[in-house]
Amino acid sequence: MTDILRLATKIRLRQLRCFVTVARKKSFVLAAEHLGLTQPAVSRSIKELEHILGQDLFDRTVRGATLTPNGQAFLDSAEAAILQINSGLQVFSGDTDAHEYVRIGALPNVCSQFLPPIVKDFKEDHPLAGVHVIPGTNAGLLDCLRRGEADFVIGRLSSSEDMRGLTFEALFDEPLIFVVKKDHPLAGAQATLEEALGYPLLLPPEGTIIRDEVDRFFAGRGVAQPRDTIESTSSDFLRTYLVMSEAVAAIPRGVVYADLAQGDFVQLPFGETDLKGPVGLTTNPSVSQGAIIQDMIGRIKRYQD
Repeated sequence: MTDILRLATKIRLRQLRCFVTVARKKSFVLAAEHLGLTQPAVSRSIKELEHILGQDLFDRTVRGATLTPNGQAFLDSAEAAILQINSGLQVFSGDTDAHEYVRIGALPNVCSQFLPPIVKDFKEDHPLAGVHVIPGTNAGLLDCLRRGEADFVIGRLSSSEDMRGLTFEALFDEPLIFVVKKDHPLAGAQATLEEALGYPLLLPPEGTIIRDEVDRFFAGRGVAQPRDTIESTSSDFLRTYLVMSEAVAAIPRGVVYADLAQGDFVQLPFGETDLKGPVGLTTNPSVSQGAIIQDMIGRIKRYQD
């Protein structure tokens, strides 16, 4: 038996899952929460893997964990191994048929406005094909794609590090806008950003792509980070909270498109031209797509034409 095969027989799936999750979360604590394990259990799995490989995979600091050069080199192989195992288990269990089931990871704004008519059109032509729409944050959806839990993702373009090994194809640019309820004191007025920041501000959580765009917008105008904030990725929560309060929300227009059309919300006159980001289709080129999945992808690309 060669040295490589001898090492492979010692590595466990649990160790690979822990390694990939710590690499993505950059934290043993966050990885443990994500995996539903204790932090010592995750640390033990990583140490076992490092012992097997004879290399340190992470630089550990009080701020978190970053990959060593050896860890970075091993990450692609670990992700590919997990993906192949997950795909094999799905086929073996019969839970999903790659030719008759489509799993779409999508941001909340995509779920609410862009995706429903496409899925409706698809189901009319493929009534027996299953469709699973997975909502979430951009980072969480990319993790699902890498683990083989989503066939593709419709979301925003992430950093080069987050997109490593994945392919992004832009579909459309979507603006982020500031909105209030129809009877808000700022509704119907030529309100300024400074006036809006005098009210509670609804924002996406720190670390999300959309929040990064909003923070850059504030910085570009010399505005200090607001303190009176409420953070959530739930579009239902944001819309309900807007109606019952005098908060101002920074939100993708697609999330509140219907509310604006019905006159329930009012868009404030700043931010739209400066807060635009590409929304696109992200796929994993190392995974082959069946005919049904390719059909859905084709519909998504044609929908904007």
